[in-house]
Amino acid sequence: MRAGMFLALALAIGVASPALAIDAGKASGTATIDGIVTPLAFAVETRKENLFDEKKRDTVLVLTDKALGPTRPDDEIEQSLRARRGELLVFALRIDGDKLVNVTVSHQGLHGLVILPGAWFQFSSSKSGGTLRMAKRDYQGHSYAVDAAFAASPSVPQPNPAPALTSDVKPAPARASAAPATTSNIDRKQATALLVQALMQRDQHRALEIIELGVDPNGRDQSGIPVLNWAVLMCQPPVVKALIDAKADLKYERVPGMSILAEAGACPEAARMLRAAGAR
Repeated sequence: MRAGMFLALALAIGVASPALAIDAGKASGTATIDGIVTPLAFAVETRKENLFDEKKRDTVLVLTDKALGPTRPDDEIEQSLRARRGELLVFALRIDGDKLVNVTVSHQGLHGLVILPGAWFQFSSSKSGGTLRMAKRDYQGHSYAVDAAFAASPSVPQPNPAPALTSDVKPAPARASAAPATTSNIDRKQATALLVQALMQRDQHRALEIIELGVDPNGRDQSGIPVLNWAVLMCQPPVVKALIDAKADLKYERVPGMSILAEAGACPEAARMLRAAGAR
């Protein structure tokens, strides 16, 4: 009898505080997507701007099956691209104060991101760790479940210098542009910087992937240069076409008289696309 009571107590303690036995930066448990069970092994903490109050910062806990490596924990675009290729499985928990707002999931074969409401989960956290649980739920053609404990370690900030034009042209002032409809919820400022970086590296495949995720086709780098101008300057016609299809502004001039069509003079295929779309 006493032995049975002792075993029951031990099990209760183990269930109530699974995160106590986990090392910092680690997770323990599984995620199940479409019936496929994957162990979750890593946990890192970062911060992001609050969804409703730009003066506040939310905590984001990123649980993955593999180490993020050079991918920043706040870079949901890169995480999504890697997950889509089967390199990562990501459960990113956004927490406002002590409330779980939502959980963003990225997995193989998924286009964009899946954002599950926080109310679907059983969530607990403390300074030493926490737990995340959800019974099987069907959402947008996939099924999701998770049962994991974690002890997230803080991320180490890394510099992310913005790309700049090497030409002698003075940058144009930034101006607001309307955001197109998108099926994914991504950090558009970050997506713009990643798209410009991909264009500078002439990585056409990656640039097209980022556009497909829902980048703002009128997004600009920190110097005010639109992504369409970058695509033209780097002579990437498929990227130009993708941005035109996403309703990029064709009337912007980096300097008076320098239309997007004039800039495309050294890239005839891009010029044909722009002219066909109504650029002058």
